[in-house]
Amino acid sequence: MTYGQFEWAMEAVHSRAFRGDFGALDGGKGGPLRKIASLLLPLSALAFGIVYATDPSVELEPYFLPLGLVAALPTILTIAADQQGSKEAVLLPLIDSANHLQEADSAIEYDPAVDAFVLSLGKKCLVKEGERAQVCISYGVRKDSELLLNYGFLRGVIMKGFDNNVGDENRNEIRELVAGQFVRRNP
Repeated sequence: MTYGQFEWAMEAVHSRAFRGDFGALDGGKGGPLRKIASLLLPLSALAFGIVYATDPSVELEPYFLPLGLVAALPTILTIAADQQGSKEAVLLPLIDSANHLQEADSAIEYDPAVDAFVLSLGKKCLVKEGERAQVCISYGVRKDSELLLNYGFLRGVIMKGFDNNVGDENRNEIRELVAGQFVRRNP
């Protein structure tokens, strides 16, 4: 494999990877903190219940502060896990066949119950064009430079009249059109 092929492959992966908190309880940076955080609230409730169940006449006031601190720890640990960068990157085959629409109310989430990624689409994801319609998803809020470099397009630049399957001469016209739009928008 040449270095040029490697660069192309890495850019293909980079432009199609989705980042998020996909099952961070199972690992990754911050994963162990999230595991502890998920257990602390139920365990503190259990401890409080055991203290009260064993002797209801016991004065509970001395236990409120320690158990309250334990109950607050999940929030603190989750924040700490987020600071460690628990965002994971995943590749989802075929998902990039949906075009980007920043306003689309879409969500890609990992569902541990079915051990799969689930794509949820809202009403803003269906874009009608005459009698046809397409499903769009949001890649998130992106700058023109990121859209052009990583995805090869700019929002609002319409390629009507261009056939992408024609030779290099047509592609150069497309490149010039997109580059011109980029320069005008980003002086």
